[in-house]
Amino acid sequence: MKVKTLKIAMILVMLSLCPLVNAEVAKTEGFFAFKEVAPLGVALDKAFVGRDGDTLLVLGGFIEQAVSHSVYYLAKDASKWSALAPLQDHIYGGAAVSHADGVICVGGFKNNTLSKVVIRYSIEDGQLQGTSLPDLPMGIEDVKAALVSDRLYALGSDVVYSLDLLTDAAVWEPLDSWQPSPAKIIAAVGVADRLYVFTHDEHFKVMRLTGNNGFELLGETDYDLSEMFAAPCGQGHVVFVSKSGQSDDILAYHTITNQWVLLGKLPHTVDHAGIVFTDVTFDIIGSDASVNVKAINPPTKYGWVDHAVVAVFIVGMLLIGAYLSKREKSSADYFRGGNRIPWWASGLSLFATGSSAITLMAMPGKAFSTDWVYLTVTFYSVMTILPICVCVYVPIARRLNVATANEYLERRFNVFLRMAGSIIWSLIQILGRMAAIMILPAIAISSITGLSIETCIIIMGVVTTCYVFLGGLEGVIWTDVLQAFVMILAVVVSAGWALFSLTMSPNEALATIQSAQKLHMFDWQITFLEPCVMILFLNILITTLGQIGDQNFIQRVQCTATEKEAKKAVITSIAVSIPLNGILFALGTALFLFYMEKPEMLSPAVKSDGIFPLFAAQNLPVGLAGLIIAAILAATMSTLSSAINSVANLGVDDFYRRFKKDASDHSCVILGRVLTLSLGIFGTVAALFLAKTDLASIWDLYMVILGVLFGAITGIFTLGIFTQRANSIGAILGVIASLAATYYARTSTHLHFLSYPIVGVVACFVVGYIFSIIIPTKQKEITGLTVYTLPSASDD
Repeated sequence: MKVKTLKIAMILVMLSLCPLVNAEVAKTEGFFAFKEVAPLGVALDKAFVGRDGDTLLVLGGFIEQAVSHSVYYLAKDASKWSALAPLQDHIYGGAAVSHADGVICVGGFKNNTLSKVVIRYSIEDGQLQGTSLPDLPMGIEDVKAALVSDRLYALGSDVVYSLDLLTDAAVWEPLDSWQPSPAKIIAAVGVADRLYVFTHDEHFKVMRLTGNNGFELLGETDYDLSEMFAAPCGQGHVVFVSKSGQSDDILAYHTITNQWVLLGKLPHTVDHAGIVFTDVTFDIIGSDASVNVKAINPPTKYGWVDHAVVAVFIVGMLLIGAYLSKREKSSADYFRGGNRIPWWASGLSLFATGSSAITLMAMPGKAFSTDWVYLTVTFYSVMTILPICVCVYVPIARRLNVATANEYLERRFNVFLRMAGSIIWSLIQILGRMAAIMILPAIAISSITGLSIETCIIIMGVVTTCYVFLGGLEGVIWTDVLQAFVMILAVVVSAGWALFSLTMSPNEALATIQSAQKLHMFDWQITFLEPCVMILFLNILITTLGQIGDQNFIQRVQCTATEKEAKKAVITSIAVSIPLNGILFALGTALFLFYMEKPEMLSPAVKSDGIFPLFAAQNLPVGLAGLIIAAILAATMSTLSSAINSVANLGVDDFYRRFKKDASDHSCVILGRVLTLSLGIFGTVAALFLAKTDLASIWDLYMVILGVLFGAITGIFTLGIFTQRANSIGAILGVIASLAATYYARTSTHLHFLSYPIVGVVACFVVGYIFSIIIPTKQKEITGLTVYTLPSASDD
């Protein structure tokens, strides 16, 4: 077995040391790659320019001082522009924004009269289709428009209006007037759910829409923006290019650090009709030449030594699984670690399992781009985990000696709810964690190492499946321990390096982060629309209540020798996560200061969640960047390994052993290994499939699955543990209500996504309890099954 494992390890080492060559053929300059696009062939001025899916659209405008009614479009990969039937409404001088359903044309002039008309144009079956949106309250001269999420803004020198595109009966709403009123608006763009406006009176200024619908002045610039087109690019940049083709510079404003920088040059000047943007790509459309510009990842110092560090880490994971394989002789060994896991190892495993790569990158990314509001969840975790998990859930799991979380549901309600709970939780793991959670880290690792996304996914999936297959829960826990130390070391080293790399003094650094409000933590407003204190606390409370339904939690609680040690394991996980989360947020703030000093090192292609690995690859000494990549791999693999082993555990105990009373323990071990292998293959293949889809849709899928299903499963356990009158009929109706309420909240409201589990649990609990009273059933024996009837502690 060890020989085979080492062979697999060597193959993976070779893969990790052979980054794939980028096959894209395009000229590059600075942070951009350029590709020539078919020229429009017509010298248009003041036209409406936008994108309908993969098709570029140019509507109306002027041709040599004559009004044009023409419509031109360029399909994807087409060699020339084509014409459609002429316009009847919008003609010239308005604003255009690209929407998911087409190009929205706002205002402008028709017959030399200011127009209030707003129309969304799209191409359907080769024909131009126009859909009327609500008219502007008034005609706006030199109108500018921007799209922020699903809210459309129209701005003039003295008015600002907004329109909610998700609401059918929405009307244009006025915002607070400009203070002071700008003489001229140069551009308005939406970046990362915020509206930025560039104005000119005596100076060129940057303004941002605040949460109370007013505007704040961010600063001024000496760059002349008067004859420039602007477009958002990536999550933090606004790029500016010359309208007249007099300059080939690509000027950029970084919204996070509030810095201006020249990021590159166009391959040639373009006298253009407009600019169209999509994420990290923008098209400059001109009469004689058009250019597609795509932001690319910046160069880094990541090299062969770093690959070797990652390879050693991968081999270490496999060797741990191979070493432990000879100890996995029974199902208790394979799924409970033989109850011989030390409390500190179980605690570190709990920490590592909960700390996915998304968390490892998202925390510094959030601190870098915003503030410390989300750090407060750490404090709320202490307030909820200690009383609920330590005092209630650990005693219930240990004293009832349940093999799976859902075994409790059968004892409390019925076998149907046990099956439903097992299926729901497995879906969360299989569709949410095992597939989607590999993709986002793979993208970050790919951008740094040069490996393809598919190669990164295969390495994570194959290595994790191998050591879980060999070592069972013990393999998961002891690799988690190693992974936890790798994560901690990587974060501490990076935070220290970032701080010592700053050239500003400590007083200057403190003044800078205070002026930028980077240390803001508590938002006391009462709302379900923003991540305020109320939402964050309730979300953590609900998450903690759901721990009893988490098979990962049950396995860590059951794998120790005694109940006392299980409690110490839970406390250990908190004791590790609190300081590490603080360091992660401090790292993000340090990176904000670092890149404020060096904005020229930031490419628009880098997302905020990738700022941590980018910094490591750009700045850490050779070898240490490999440590950071190993930490991201560790965080991903710890989460993935727990998902694989726990779902295999449910398959064996909730289904096979439950319905096959004469099942031998040996057959359970064999089935556990088969399920482990099957789940690992399925998760890897699913991740490879999802990698071919849109990244935003992957995250949306994960959030929908987690938000809709988590509330239901948590609601069932909450009903069972914290009430004595709940029965199976009430619980089933509660689950149905939870699924319906959460789906409605997700698809038909503007609630913050952290509110979805709250909605689901409350709906399940309230409906389940009420119907348990309305439809009484024969009362089951619930001694030891509720918080009010806990059995006495045993000696384990």
